[in-house]
Amino acid sequence: MDFKVMVKRLSAGLVPVIILMQMSLTAQAADAVSAAEAWFAKQTTMQADFTQISSDGSAAEGTLYLRRPHRMKIEYDGDDALVLITTPVWLHVDQPAQKRVTSYPISETALSLILKEKVILRGDDFQTSAQVADGIATIYLHKESGEAAGDLALEFSLKPFQLRKWTVRDSVGVTTSVTLQNMKFGLKFENELFRQSDYSN
Repeated sequence: MDFKVMVKRLSAGLVPVIILMQMSLTAQAADAVSAAEAWFAKQTTMQADFTQISSDGSAAEGTLYLRRPHRMKIEYDGDDALVLITTPVWLHVDQPAQKRVTSYPISETALSLILKEKVILRGDDFQTSAQVADGIATIYLHKESGEAAGDLALEFSLKPFQLRKWTVRDSVGVTTSVTLQNMKFGLKFENELFRQSDYSN
């Protein structure tokens, strides 16, 4: 798999892509968006196992660590696995087997949206729609151009209301879904957890 394509999948990594986006929200959909913004606002830390499945047939599992704002670490399982670490400015992609770290501006990825100090899921520079059905609220975001352009969907369970899945469609049409399990909140994560590897020595 092309390395940069993989990074975009995960970092946007986060939605069935809806081609037709509603320009206005119904009252129920608006309530779902407000609830999602409030959910992010109250989160400080989270740890979860994840399963990642792409429409090209690839699959992966691992562990995700979140310390808002700005900090996330994604560890893939496996001997030759990647580690992704975010800062307020960068997304660092660590390849331990090759002793190499590649960095991308976090602003170019969809991760930047949910790692901000204040998560805003409605704005002038992107379209928002939502649906609530079968105990699930799904919020669809579409940004036509510029940084972090593309389509993102965030799926929340209603009882309790919490993020359970995200899906992204990349520039070559591959859809990648990430499902969270075994979520734990309010843990204490030291700065060392989010420190990138230094292979200079």
